[in-house]
Amino acid sequence: MFMRSTLSSLSVILLSTALCRGDAPTHTLARVSHRGAPVDIRDVPVMMAQAAAAGERSRPLSQGDQECEQCLAQNGMVEDLNPDYSQILEYLKKAALDVGIDFDCEPDYSVTFTPISGTTTTTRRPPPPRTTTTTPTTTPAPTPRPCTGGNPLLGTNDPVSSCQSNLERIRIWEAWRLIESSKRKLKKVVLVILDSGVNMKHPDLAKQFWRDPTTGSIGYNFVDNNTDVTDKNGHGTFCAGIAGAETNNSIGVAGAANVELMIVKWFDKELWLSVLVRAFDYVLRQGATVSSHSYTFGRGSQIFKSVIAKVSAAGHIVIAGAGNDAQSLDQNPVYPCSIARAIPSMLCVAASTPTSKATTITYWSNVGAATQIAAPGVDIYSTDRSGSYSSASGTSASTPQVAAVAAMMAALGLQGQDITEAITRSRTAGLSNKFNVPDVGELDALNAVKLALGQPTSPREPPRLLQQVRVVSRCDASDRSTYISARWLANDKILS
Repeated sequence: MFMRSTLSSLSVILLSTALCRGDAPTHTLARVSHRGAPVDIRDVPVMMAQAAAAGERSRPLSQGDQECEQCLAQNGMVEDLNPDYSQILEYLKKAALDVGIDFDCEPDYSVTFTPISGTTTTTRRPPPPRTTTTTPTTTPAPTPRPCTGGNPLLGTNDPVSSCQSNLERIRIWEAWRLIESSKRKLKKVVLVILDSGVNMKHPDLAKQFWRDPTTGSIGYNFVDNNTDVTDKNGHGTFCAGIAGAETNNSIGVAGAANVELMIVKWFDKELWLSVLVRAFDYVLRQGATVSSHSYTFGRGSQIFKSVIAKVSAAGHIVIAGAGNDAQSLDQNPVYPCSIARAIPSMLCVAASTPTSKATTITYWSNVGAATQIAAPGVDIYSTDRSGSYSSASGTSASTPQVAAVAAMMAALGLQGQDITEAITRSRTAGLSNKFNVPDVGELDALNAVKLALGQPTSPREPPRLLQQVRVVSRCDASDRSTYISARWLANDKILS
């Protein structure tokens, strides 16, 4: 059995083969061009026949070649034929010699999912004191203050935002305020979360989804080939909340940007490159502006690189996570992130963390020449699959923050490479890291917005003490506890 599926936007053909002896189906990806122009692989037999008629084809076709041609010549999608990857490859090699095509032909392969690393903390509504669990074992952790009361530094009433110090670090509130005060007419922007799906009924996400004008769906499920993007993993829901959870609705967390979220589900437990290619084709056809990719795989693919180049050339911005393997990407590249070195309108995101001395790249974050930008990646709070809220660490959590700021740039009218340049030019100074990569800085949403608006950037300022600390002793015979109260001025806002 031989099934072909056209990804017209990307000039890629997916060929699915099930040998007659009953083997499980396999997939082959093929991309063909002739003199620089894309060619549908189904037109190759016609080109070969024309060459033979003109006496320009001297190489006889094998039985496998003939089976390939018979399949490609059919109008239907499925035929009882049995060419496999090696036969398809040999046929295309002969076509390259006889009719001058250029091609890439690769077997499909599974992709290893790199999840969010570190601890996961569940926070219910209303948020109680935090309880920390570590997969696969459960380990008790110190109980810090509850995440309640909103965050005056962010101007948010979302209770868990009181624990979203990552948004404070990237100066997202100041960026929101500057956009609002600019009175700039904002463009509609759709941000794609290519991941494991989403909890479609999560109260902090339900109003944030893009809707297909024809079907009313919020995206597509390429695992089951339907519009049910229910998250069975949890990873996608977490990433979606970081980027675009509803803000100032008095529940849960604050999202980094007010954007419409398109949900493209391309994995549950298994991940296949062919499914990812199909997902990119959908994103391109739907006209989405930015996509967030919190996954990595270690095997390179020329076809996948061409797919990224194609969507980027169409103006789409790809934001990808660097991964959590504590590796140098210059020595051990991962994909899609490492492709960013060759694509100016793509960013590869490392994870940053503040220390007692300075902000650094986390010890477990991959980093290399492709990672020009980093974002906070430790103890990041977001929505979870259960309908509640969690905190976790990983470049999976860093990536949606950068994607959200890229969407803000697009809303302000920037396009393509101008978006990624605004983000990299506005970042902080180089962050120290274990591989001594010099050209990586932390995301600064405020300065990115200033560049987009044509304004001069401003340095970050640490909180400044506004008045003397008062020490007040509690007059209680049973408990002589001492309280310290202070008032601080941070980013021009008074905190009690």
